[in-house]
Amino acid sequence: MNEQFIDKKTVAFLDVLGFHELLITTPLYKLAKAYDYSVSVTNIMNRQFQLSEQTPTLFPHHKQGDPWCNRYIFSDSIILISNGDDLISCLKLLVYARRLIQTFLAMKFSVRGGIAHGELYENKITNVVMGQALTNAFELEKKQQWIGAAIDETVEHAYPELTAHMKDNNNLLSTIFLRYPVPFKNGITKDLHTLNWRFNLIVQKGTRSLFNENDDADVVEKINNTLAYARTVVNSGNIYSKNEETLPVELRAMWVGDAEPPFKHGDDL
Repeated sequence: MNEQFIDKKTVAFLDVLGFHELLITTPLYKLAKAYDYSVSVTNIMNRQFQLSEQTPTLFPHHKQGDPWCNRYIFSDSIILISNGDDLISCLKLLVYARRLIQTFLAMKFSVRGGIAHGELYENKITNVVMGQALTNAFELEKKQQWIGAAIDETVEHAYPELTAHMKDNNNLLSTIFLRYPVPFKNGITKDLHTLNWRFNLIVQKGTRSLFNENDDADVVEKINNTLAYARTVVNSGNIYSKNEETLPVELRAMWVGDAEPPFKHGDDL
């Protein structure tokens, strides 16, 4: 094994839920077209756009055109890997993963994810990825019983400065990475930081419209747990930015609807 490809990295493992059923119920060409489009949109988002000097940004020194993180996609599994082991590289991955989830939700693809930090082998020549960081992210993703993404404690331990910001109620990152009792499949919950996809997401027909109707008890439970998370964000009163012009461009509002924005959110749930 080539040791030059081993480093400490932040890794997100994301899974598109219900993909097997979609393959059964949807003609492949239609599913592929919708999925390809979603991937293409999020690919465009995986870099800094050209900004004016007055535009607020979380990453003013990021080179235009460079990706926020590395991305691998195989069917319904999406793997994101930070560019480095520094705090800023981790934050770029977290911010991009949040936006990716929002975009997939807008396209009616429900995503669940786990994010972890640790040793990783990443060979971009052979496209081989393996290591504890990926395993931990995968295992955390599989444990959850909702639509959303949780951040493993290994990330907190690796970046105490980021953790301090996420715990500071006066810091915007505490909203973006909301701490929440994440529902697990075994009926318990675990307090973890999450990617708050609900913040600054303006949905014309309401949050519930993001999810496909399904009578399966397991799916219903996942959706109800997800709506409970959304309700917590709504009840906090910190659901939309008060001034978009002063908000970093990476966190600005996403509009979901069949009309040209701006429009009002259809309802809170």
